[in-house]
Amino acid sequence: MWRVERELSLPMMNTLKLICVTILHLIKQAWLLPRSLANAGKDRRRRIVLDELEAERLDRIRNPWKYLGK
Repeated sequence: MWRVERELSLPMMNTLKLICVTILHLIKQAWLLPRSLANAGKDRRRRIVLDELEAERLDRIRNPWKYLGK
């Protein structure tokens, strides 16, 4: 009888464990969301600056006469 009860309780325990782990993961994601948004904003600003620098570099290569005195 004990063996039957144990076999029946294992799937229930695994389900309960899965629910708890999922809830903890959601809480962790909610906690880290502001940091993730801030990092995304910083990355976007950095990418904009790098794109402008790259555009100027390519313009200098394509049109060197515009930059002769600079």
